[in-house]
Amino acid sequence: MKMHGVFVLVLLASLLLATAFNANKITPAPSVAEEQPIGPIHTLILTRHGDSLWNGKYPGCRETFTGWSDVPLSPIGEQEAIRTGELLTKYTGQVNIDAMFTSTLIRAKMTAHHCYWAYNDRIQEKYRSQKHYQYYNLPNDGQQNQKSVASKQQQFQAPAQFIIDYRLNERHYGSLQGIVKAEAELGLHGHSPEDVYQWRRSWHAVPPQLNDDDPRRLEEIRKYGAICGEEKIPKSESLQMVAHHRIRPFLEERLTPILDESYNKSKSNKEEGGTALVVAHANSLRALIGVICNIEQQCCEDSDESLRRLEAMKIPTASPLILQYRKTSKKGYYCPVDGLQQGEAK
Repeated sequence: MKMHGVFVLVLLASLLLATAFNANKITPAPSVAEEQPIGPIHTLILTRHGDSLWNGKYPGCRETFTGWSDVPLSPIGEQEAIRTGELLTKYTGQVNIDAMFTSTLIRAKMTAHHCYWAYNDRIQEKYRSQKHYQYYNLPNDGQQNQKSVASKQQQFQAPAQFIIDYRLNERHYGSLQGIVKAEAELGLHGHSPEDVYQWRRSWHAVPPQLNDDDPRRLEEIRKYGAICGEEKIPKSESLQMVAHHRIRPFLEERLTPILDESYNKSKSNKEEGGTALVVAHANSLRALIGVICNIEQQCCEDSDESLRRLEAMKIPTASPLILQYRKTSKKGYYCPVDGLQQGEAK
């Protein structure tokens, strides 16, 4: 079965679960519940980047508001990324991953590359262990055997596409970027602890913006202007802004079409759709989950329990998550299928 590896990962994750967010616990908004799910069931393997120098795990480093600041992985983060790649290849090695997506920020790209390299290393390992050789000018029976070998080789695949998209970047923390979180929470930078908490967790709260002449703003324009255009570089963002302006267009214009195309090419009559590996950031992943679970629509329906669950959700570095979803008959609405689990290597 094509998705066997993913389901094994979900089962492993459930055994290691600490505090997980489950899409099935979200109460659908009335307008969503009335819509019928359509199309195949797509699977997303989500993972946050490994520990960066501003995540605070590495000795001598302090947890700092990062946002669009391009901070690399710490030595701990590199080991986490390697471990994540090993975990993914162990449990999804025979799953056809149609695309791997990551952001333009170096901490996510480094993690994604470690995952991609792990798939290629596993392919070579399997190839060597089974002693697959390429022969030419074989007699008919030999050609048949060679086809059998080629079929076995296809079981071990790396992601078919590697795509970098700025819309997966972390939410922009505005003028908080570069400030140590503990200092901000103590009010040492002129902000109340209550405001800082809302800026970190709330769906709607927007941190103070960067000024146009701020050196951090000028550096972001220099670095990302050619990638996404200066007008699309935020000065600050709420989680809702990330979901609306970046993640929803990414989901509708890029991610889902690629998975739909893969499903159509497979000519399968089953509901099993495409599979994507998304290596991104805590808040862009929370926004992605929010869009698929129709958080914006539920807020409009005055049903805020699901929103509180999402605001409280903490995604650890380099721990794979699984989310399956379908489109619905109402454009822009989605239907989470099997929920979300947290996994970690033993």
